[in-house]
Amino acid sequence: MRDGEKSRYALRSARPEEVDEVFSLYEKRVRWMDEKGIRQWNDTDYLNAYPADYYREMRAKDCLYVLTDVATGKITGAAVLLSEDERWAECENEPAFYVHNLVTDSSASGAGRALLAAAEALGQAHGKRYMRLDCAVDSAFLNGYYESLGYRAAGQCEDGPYVGVKRQKEL
Repeated sequence: MRDGEKSRYALRSARPEEVDEVFSLYEKRVRWMDEKGIRQWNDTDYLNAYPADYYREMRAKDCLYVLTDVATGKITGAAVLLSEDERWAECENEPAFYVHNLVTDSSASGAGRALLAAAEALGQAHGKRYMRLDCAVDSAFLNGYYESLGYRAAGQCEDGPYVGVKRQKEL
């Protein structure tokens, strides 16, 4: 984590009234991908695969977390943290947090790094040994980004047209 990011952002469980605001982050990110010519969520019908009701369900299960700007209280990122993931069935007996649906506001510098660092601290507090996630196999940027944060490649997964690189970090 870079200097200042820890104090700039805070991670907490999402509140029921925040789900629509969280979902708007995903909508904004898909528009950003269109603008930047990045083919990812905008090519996989992501918003229909993970509609607002999905995030309401994750919030009800206390699995939806938001990253807020400490100074303004604005939600700058979100992620779903699960204790099980069928994509990692071979590791089901290893305590881990599985990071899904990670999104940040494109104008929030360092929010992704801060969100993952805070999730890692939460994982340690909950006795997790690993943080695990996946990203598109053909996204050189994301694969390089996660690698730079210590998330090492640990196989591949497929979900319909999506092919991902499974990545993990030991806590």
